[in-house]
Amino acid sequence: MKTLKYYLFREQLIKKIRQFFLSQGFHEFITPVLNDSIPLEPNIYPFETEWKTARGIKRFYLSTSPEKHLKKMLALGVNKCFSIGHSFRNLETSSPLHSPEFLMLEWYRKNADYKDIMIDVEKLLSHFNVLKHYKRFSLVELFKEYAKIDVVSFLNDAKNRADYDKLFVNEIESRLPKDPLFIIDYPSIISPLCKPKKANPLLAERFEFYWKGIELANGNTENTDYRSILKFFKAEQSSRKAQTSPITPIDHDFLNSLKKMQNASYAGVGFGVDRLIMMFQK
Repeated sequence: MKTLKYYLFREQLIKKIRQFFLSQGFHEFITPVLNDSIPLEPNIYPFETEWKTARGIKRFYLSTSPEKHLKKMLALGVNKCFSIGHSFRNLETSSPLHSPEFLMLEWYRKNADYKDIMIDVEKLLSHFNVLKHYKRFSLVELFKEYAKIDVVSFLNDAKNRADYDKLFVNEIESRLPKDPLFIIDYPSIISPLCKPKKANPLLAERFEFYWKGIELANGNTENTDYRSILKFFKAEQSSRKAQTSPITPIDHDFLNSLKKMQNASYAGVGFGVDRLIMMFQK
């Protein structure tokens, strides 16, 4: 059970986060909880609810992150934005690191890439007197060293993708240093919403941020090729149908936002607020 001390600490932490982004010229937006569609992402499933009226029933989905609405703001012409909002994810086993409802900090910048967002993460945490520079580790090299496999070739075989998370947790995550760090060089095949690297399209411009062996953030340069994203959404729908998993409609509002963002580079990150609080209490 959380104590009053926890809630007061969370209050102060959120104040500092907000002060940091406002001082950097970011716009803060309150993002909707109810959505008529949600961007389809691998292994992320929304809660469903219904709006019942005399005219009939309309299905809604609880927000899995602030991403959809923030990208709408980018598409409208905002250059820098952030949100601290409640997010909800279904079909995940409850644990100290997983809750069906949690606080997500998410921010985006125009004319930026994933390297710029990693610097943002460092600057944000230096605001809390945490180390100012973190090591970068290549996921490809980590798999070569600890699992003795070429992770790109491994994941190109669709039959292996179901084993990826377990392999990563057992062979990689458990060996990570406890200091804050970034993992980069994620295969594009498991990063459909991330921009592929020009020099090596098999890898994505994506990072995950770890501290004390726990993932706190997942960021990337945005893939604004709405046609490729639509293709992925349709494939994900088919996959979920075959697995009898919950299926949500194609999010055309999200795709329209990406279409309007195509003439510039955008990057952003989702950062778990509850997990950040844990880092200061461990």
